[in-house]
Parts: sequence; C-alpha cells; structure tokens
Amino acid sequence: MAERPLLITEELLAKYPFISASRRVLASRGIGLEELALERHRRDVDRALERIFRAIEKGEEADIGLESDFEVEILSFPIALILVAATRDNWLARRWALAEAIRSGSFLEREAPDIVVGLMRTELGLKVEPSPPEEVSQAGLYRVAVHNYLELASRIDSLEWKLVNRLVRRGWVYLTPRELARLAVEAIQRRILERVREAEGLPLPDPLEGLLQRIRAKLAERRRYDENVHQASERFWPPCMARIRDELLAGQSVGHFANFALAAFMINAGYTVDQVVAMYSQRSDFNEKIARYQTEHIAGQRGSRVKYTPPSCSTMRVHGLCVEEGRLCPGIKNPIQYYRRAARRATRERGKTVNRGESQQG
Repeated sequence: MAERPLLITEELLAKYPFISASRRVLASRGIGLEELALERHRRDVDRALERIFRAIEKGEEADIGLESDFEVEILSFPIALILVAATRDNWLARRWALAEAIRSGSFLEREAPDIVVGLMRTELGLKVEPSPPEEVSQAGLYRVAVHNYLELASRIDSLEWKLVNRLVRRGWVYLTPRELARLAVEAIQRRILERVREAEGLPLPDPLEGLLQRIRAKLAERRRYDENVHQASERFWPPCMARIRDELLAGQSVGHFANFALAAFMINAGYTVDQVVAMYSQRSDFNEKIARYQTEHIAGQRGSRVKYTPPSCSTMRVHGLCVEEGRLCPGIKNPIQYYRRAARRATRERGKTVNRGESQQG
C-alpha cells in the first residue's frame, strides 16, 4: 500500500498533539518557557491546567474534549506535558498520558480511513491498512500486523483481545474502527509517556512554579491515600503481595489477576473496602466507582455474596507472581497463611517481651 503524506491542519494538530508535526509547528512559533507566564498565554496555560486536573480527577473517564480555538489546543498540550514532567510523579504521568490517549483515540475512531492509516503508520510505527473490499463485511474495516497487535493487545485485560479470539488471516488481525482506536490508545499513551520522560529536568521559570504547587495540591486531594494502609501489619505481608503493592504504588502496570489477588488478600487480612479502594487509587487508570464495585464483590458484599480468598501459592506461581519460587515462604500454601503466621508470631513475641518486663519489675 503506497504511503500518502498526512495533510497537516490545525484541527489535526489539535486532536492529535502527540504527532511529530506538532513539534515542528511549536518550534516555528519560537515560544520560550519564560514567555508562558505572560498574559497573552493565559488561556493556553489555563487550558493546560484544565487538561491535567481533569485527568487527575477522572482518569480514563476524563472529558478533556476539544476547544474550538485550535491554537489554544495546540499550545496547551506541550505546556501540560512540561508541567506533568516537572512534577516527576510517575502516577500522574501515566494517568494524564492515558486520559490524553483516550481523547485522541475517540477522535481516531471517527476519522476517514486515510487519516487513520496515515497516523498509525507514520506516527505510531504500526503496520495498518484498510481491509480488502471483499473482506470488510466479514472481517472488519482495518487489519493490523500480528506482531503489532500482540505487542499492544497484551496490555489490555480482556479475553476478547486474546489472539485466539480474533480473526487472523495471512499475518493480519482484522479490526473494526472502534477496536483499532482502542489498540491505538496503547501506542499513543506510550508515545506521550516518552515525551514526558524527555521533558523531565527542564527548568521551570519562577512564575510557573506556582502552577506546579497547584498541581501537587490537586494530586494530594485526589489520591486521598488512607494512612491506615501503612499500618504496622504491612510488615507481615508475604513477598508476592508486597511486590504487587510496591509496583502499584510506583505507578507500574499491574495485570488483572494481580489486582484481584491483592484485593482478595487485603480483604482477608482485615482491611476495609475503603482501604483497598484507597490502595487502588494509585493506579493511573483509577476509577473509584469500578474499583469499589469490584472490591465489594470480592468482599462478598455484592453478587453471590461469597467472599473470595486469595489465590493459592501454586496459582500465583503459574501466573508468574511468586517471588523466588517460594524460597522465602517455606511450607506456605496461600499468601494469607503467611500473613496470619507472621502476625501470630509477632503477637507471641510481643507477649513474651511484656511478660519479661513485668517479671523484671516484680
């Protein structure tokens, strides 16, 4: 299929600000960071803050939208990117990148095929093309190379995205416009995160430091991380659960099964639904309504009213979640067993210490 160059318009740049052409356009404007504090860029900066705040508040459900003034849209994205990078907050970077990627994906779903293919091929490096006309009705409007599909779909926790459940012909996976847009979200988020990493370390002019403080205050407000989660009992957690927790808090991608295992473990260890939801508020794609519903279901407060237990150690091992093949947990068959044994042992030791103290006083 012959490559057709994209027609770069202000609307295209406003909808897909991650593309390489946006950098060239910005460079041609010759706007320095110190100029962003000037009154003439007030709307651009306000819109940048709006993009960040909506991502913090709603994550993947953020309605960032598209302003009618394309110039503001074009300039506000790199300003937001620089501010996000300046926070050096991995959770915010992932959450904002995801919200922006979903925004662009929603536009991509409705674009003409030549624009879709152009963006996917030239900007995201994906081998995508329209399906042959005779296959469209049965297979889908687009097809993507299997290796590209596998790389991106592996990040989507849903059975329908497993390759075995897709139509595959001669090295191509066939997709509808909505499915291709969903796949593109994964690639766009990765591209935006790369841009954020590149921008880390850029010095902010003094007038913009105040914006950084506003973003950090909003982060602290939104996270609502319950200090009780850091209670002393965390030292009794088994290595597998401690690792999932640490990856979650570090903003790393945690799979569906690991999320379930951690929630089930915390519920059975005596944590409340609110504490579990607070833990998951660290996810870049956190949605409180969904997280609370799923946690209540695991806790037996919804659906079948059956309280789920954590997966066994053998099941954790099958899913690649066991640490050092169980060497650190001899004789343990379930993570909750490790927790209870450690807690009981600590209680006994504490009792012995108290008794020794009383004997010495006597």
